[in-house]
Amino acid sequence: MCTNKINDEVLLLRQQNAQLLQQLEALQDLYSTTLLAEQELVTDEVPQDLQLIELQSKLQDNSAFVESAKKIRGQYHQATATALAESEAKYRQLVENISDLIFSMSVQGLFTYVSPQYKNVLGWEPSDLLGQPFAPLLHPDDFPLAQRKIQEMVETKGQRITIEFRHRQKDGNWCWMRSVASPIFDSEGEIIGLHGAISDISSRKQAEELIKASQSELLALFNAMQDVILVLDAEGRYLKIAPSGAPLLYQPPAELVGRKIHEVLPSAFADYFLNSIQEALLTKKTVKVEYSLPIGDREVWFEANIASMSENTVVCVARDINERKQMEDQLRQQTENLAQTLQELRQTQAQMIQAEKMSSLGQLVAGVAHEINNPVNFIHGNLSHLEEYTQDLLRIIYLYQQQSGNKLEFQALCEEIDLEYIQKDVPKILSSMKVGTQRIRQIVLSLRTFSRIDEAEFKAVDIHESIDSTLMVLQHRFQETTKLPAIQVIKDFGTLPLVECYGGQLNQVFMNILANAIDALEESTIENAQLRIDNLTSGLLTPTIAIRTSVIDSGWVKIAIADNGIGMSEQIQKQVFNPFFTKKPVGKGTGMGMFISYQIITETHGGKLECHSTPAVGTEFVITIPIQH
Repeated sequence: MCTNKINDEVLLLRQQNAQLLQQLEALQDLYSTTLLAEQELVTDEVPQDLQLIELQSKLQDNSAFVESAKKIRGQYHQATATALAESEAKYRQLVENISDLIFSMSVQGLFTYVSPQYKNVLGWEPSDLLGQPFAPLLHPDDFPLAQRKIQEMVETKGQRITIEFRHRQKDGNWCWMRSVASPIFDSEGEIIGLHGAISDISSRKQAEELIKASQSELLALFNAMQDVILVLDAEGRYLKIAPSGAPLLYQPPAELVGRKIHEVLPSAFADYFLNSIQEALLTKKTVKVEYSLPIGDREVWFEANIASMSENTVVCVARDINERKQMEDQLRQQTENLAQTLQELRQTQAQMIQAEKMSSLGQLVAGVAHEINNPVNFIHGNLSHLEEYTQDLLRIIYLYQQQSGNKLEFQALCEEIDLEYIQKDVPKILSSMKVGTQRIRQIVLSLRTFSRIDEAEFKAVDIHESIDSTLMVLQHRFQETTKLPAIQVIKDFGTLPLVECYGGQLNQVFMNILANAIDALEESTIENAQLRIDNLTSGLLTPTIAIRTSVIDSGWVKIAIADNGIGMSEQIQKQVFNPFFTKKPVGKGTGMGMFISYQIITETHGGKLECHSTPAVGTEFVITIPIQH
């Protein structure tokens, strides 16, 4: 700016000088004409009086005019000299104090003026350069450009040229400079040279080189990476896209820039993306989103980080995560498969353990039943003989008593042993023993029925008999305890045909349901448990298990086992058949009983097992199985 101002002032002074020169030339012409008239007057041999008088008058006027002109000329020269001196001093002071390098040179390229700053910036003394050519100071690679620019200025009489070039310093190094030059015209408007200012741009050039190298690195990174960088405004308008040849874009970059996301993307996703942009602008935090878009003939998953760049713009770095998603899906599927396999293994293990337990229990029960059955049969079989022998002996005694008359010793003995009472009580004892052995035989039969160790295939089974055998095994738990009075069992059996089933497995189901019903009646952990126990103890509420059987739809058997225990919430009902789910304390329940029961009924027998419960009212399990398979 300073250089331009100086140039404007110099130009104004030059215009004023040109006007003054024109005035001086006019005065010189007038003076020459006056002298010529004087010579003609002297050399004329035959002047006329009138002409002489006129000439004398003109000479007097011209002499006065010439004197006036000389006076004006002297004043003008004095004023011009003063103005030029002041202007030159001002110009020199400005030139010598600005940081730019000021120069002037001829059309031939020789320095005519060099400012003192050449010494400070480039190391050259002005005297070293005056009269010297400018070309050797230019870098050879930059000289053709400078020469062409100067030539164009001369040919077109242009006003100003700007050149960036490398200038040689006095120590031989090169320094980047920027020159702004204007032509110098003579009085006829011809270019006689040029002058201008040079500024050091080395720092800027170094910064530009660093920026260029950084841009090259960034461009290489952009071209090497698969990420897509988007710049969008607050309205979701695409402002910039890099790299420009990004393959995984919803549309080509040229079709996206300047458009809004609602004009490009599906409406629902555009809303979601715009909300994320506004969230990033509002919170000034990076917002991470995952989304999928149909690109070509496939669905591509992206992960994007959106961060604010300014008050109204965000940068979005989107990365193709399709392969990662596929791997995640594969891993998820494998994890699910492994979890399912592990679950199946655990279930199988639990079933095997439970089956082994039931098998061991069945073998134990069968063995106990067999061992009990042998001596009981022996006793029961001998009781009839003992009864017969006893009757015979009693008859002999009676006959002897009749024939002996009044023998004192026999009579005393009869009184001593109370023969009369023995005769009445022995038949009762024998009868009671027969009833007892018969009961033992029934228990043994029930144990054998419950164990069904010899049944490995579907067989026609009497369901009522299976239920009775299970009740018999659990008989000790129905008895009165310190926690609650004796449990009342209500059997409402309908008329059932024989059902084809695995009798032992079905007995296991009955065992699990009835055992849970007894546990529910004994449960005392809920809020009103103490009041419930008090009611049970006082007889206000009798613990009851009701068993109902019936035939439905002519091909199905329904067995319902209900208790008036604590009941279950809806949430627990949904989990009651899940493996390893239990409400019982650690060590008391495995959580597999109802799960195995569910599998036995649904998978093995093709039936249904349902649970209906109301808290503080009770629970009912309903078994439905087909009569035939």
